[in-house]
Amino acid sequence: MIEAFGGFWRKWLLVCLGLLAFAASAEGHAMKQVRAEIRAADGVWHASVWLEAWALYPEDGPKVPPGTPGDPKMSGNAWVAGLDADDHRVMRETAEEFLCSIFILTLAGENLEASYSFPDYTVERPVLKETDEGAAVVRIDLTGKFPPGVSGPLELVWNDDEDEPLALEVITPRPGKKPKISVMRLAPRDEPTELMTIEASGVVEETKESTLVGWIVAGFEHILPKGLDHILFILGLFLLQPKLKPLLWQTSAFTVAHSITLALAILGILTAPASVVEPMIALSIAYVGIENLWVKELKPWRVALVFGLGLLHGMGFATVLKELELPEGEILKPLVGFNIGVELGQITVLALAFAATFWFMKKPGFEKFRKVASAAIAVTGLYWTVERIFG
Repeated sequence: MIEAFGGFWRKWLLVCLGLLAFAASAEGHAMKQVRAEIRAADGVWHASVWLEAWALYPEDGPKVPPGTPGDPKMSGNAWVAGLDADDHRVMRETAEEFLCSIFILTLAGENLEASYSFPDYTVERPVLKETDEGAAVVRIDLTGKFPPGVSGPLELVWNDDEDEPLALEVITPRPGKKPKISVMRLAPRDEPTELMTIEASGVVEETKESTLVGWIVAGFEHILPKGLDHILFILGLFLLQPKLKPLLWQTSAFTVAHSITLALAILGILTAPASVVEPMIALSIAYVGIENLWVKELKPWRVALVFGLGLLHGMGFATVLKELELPEGEILKPLVGFNIGVELGQITVLALAFAATFWFMKKPGFEKFRKVASAAIAVTGLYWTVERIFG
């Protein structure tokens, strides 16, 4: 009996080690994205790009922050203050070289040349602006002229090897009116995205509008494939009791709740720092996984708790949407479209979960699978909680 007891714990030790390995290899959705804006008028174009300072310093340099590269606690102005004039020169050179290969602007299929400037560097060692998470950012300005007599689509290729999306504002001046602002989110890819059309005289003919469909796609992408933390939360709801009625109660409560805080946050009525929201989201994932280990059916408190956790996840959705620097007067379309996209993403996750397990649900081994999968979700949530608090 003692040997059997020891064998039981050896098996669970191996399972726990496997779960820890899974958690360490898994990553939540990438909150960070590069921000940029571009405007064109009278034969001239101008773009500004904001990059995190830590990413511009050579990885093998002596002054790279210890620990995880890009940890906001290590890459703000406290870190920048330790760089000398030569370090800043290296960062500027790196930024220019980086954007030459990644921010590719073309007119009628021909690459446009740009001159680079760094408005932060009025002094050799500037104090840089910081993101809400505390990461210092460097602004790079690009300026160029349209070739005379050339007309066609002005297109941008955002070819980032690090798979970071680009939050882009396209600004078109209009005589006697406010500038026309279109907001778009460019995924890293080799194909160009059309921004506007330029006439042969250099005048902007039209600006590509941000569409409801575009915002729906952005919301969907935030769940699939980039929102692993939200995917695990939805799967945690599914694994409690994979039946339509329990899922309907939980997902309805979650949907209503995150829609409320998403709207309040975007309208500026409710705010919370990402440094608080993100660890709490990770902890919510751990909770649903842990509760699944000892609860087998839907309880009233679970619905109420899912509603509360939905309020929290709505703040996380709002953080991503607000990173796009939504222009004044264009709130409703992004809010509605992004929320629809999130819902479609969640429905897709549940549909895939049903499709993958329906043949297995009535078999004796499903309960063991349910517990192991819930344990994996719980361990991953706890791992992310610690990671997001301590970096």
